[in-house]
Amino acid sequence: MSCSAVCLSSRKLGRCLPAFLLGVTVAASTALAQTPASTQYSSNADSGSDVAINQGLSVLSYHSQESGQNSGGYGNGGYHQYPKYGQSGFHHIAIEAGAGFDAPLGNTKNAQTFGYNIKLGGGWNFNHHFGTLLEYEFNRTGIPNSVLASVGAQAGVGVNGDVHIWGFTLDPVYYYKTTGSWGGYVTGGGGFYRKVTTFSTPVYLGIGCDFYYGCYPQYSNQTVSHFSSNQGGLNIGTGLTHNLGDGGAKIYAEARYVWVDSPGPTATALGSGTVSMIPVTFGVRF
Repeated sequence: MSCSAVCLSSRKLGRCLPAFLLGVTVAASTALAQTPASTQYSSNADSGSDVAINQGLSVLSYHSQESGQNSGGYGNGGYHQYPKYGQSGFHHIAIEAGAGFDAPLGNTKNAQTFGYNIKLGGGWNFNHHFGTLLEYEFNRTGIPNSVLASVGAQAGVGVNGDVHIWGFTLDPVYYYKTTGSWGGYVTGGGGFYRKVTTFSTPVYLGIGCDFYYGCYPQYSNQTVSHFSSNQGGLNIGTGLTHNLGDGGAKIYAEARYVWVDSPGPTATALGSGTVSMIPVTFGVRF
């Protein structure tokens, strides 16, 4: 290569190099100028993630603190503590439905046998410790064979018998345990009771026939003696509840002592006297 060519190349490089360096400088400046914006964007994204994480932790903490609240057997249960003040009045409504058996006590065992009960109730919870219920209860018990034999001998026939006691009572409730999946409460009150004692005997009606069972004798119960009375009564008891989930429903079991001031027998009426019994009931509360 000639000296003139080398010199020509050197002159061209000298003219191009400043332009090349200027381009590199501009590119570097642009990159540096964009770096803070990029960093700011990343910082904002991280901040949003932190907010989402904090919200999630708050939700978990909320459920952790309130999970298993029982409210003594009424109101919202499961994951919500009762009552939630500021919410609608529906959360204060209490409802119950149950059934069970009756055990007679004392002198009542001489006039009544074991039976069954059905209970329905509705009321209002003032807060998570105190409430009240208006309850309807139906009790049906049998009559001992010794009493049936005596009445049958007087009537000259074989008899059956039963005692029906139903009542409407107003019963305050105190929930002494309102946390966890299990709850406990005590209750008691009084009101109106009606007692009906009936003795009956089967009466032969003749032969009846149908397509499915053929022909068979037909009987119908005819009342031999009947006595009814209206009076006041009292009850007191306690119960346990267990959550069924976070919808507010709970199963419950309770036992009460019931005393009904019904009259005894007289010369003209076949009363069975004062009632003392323990209804044991199982059911569902809301």
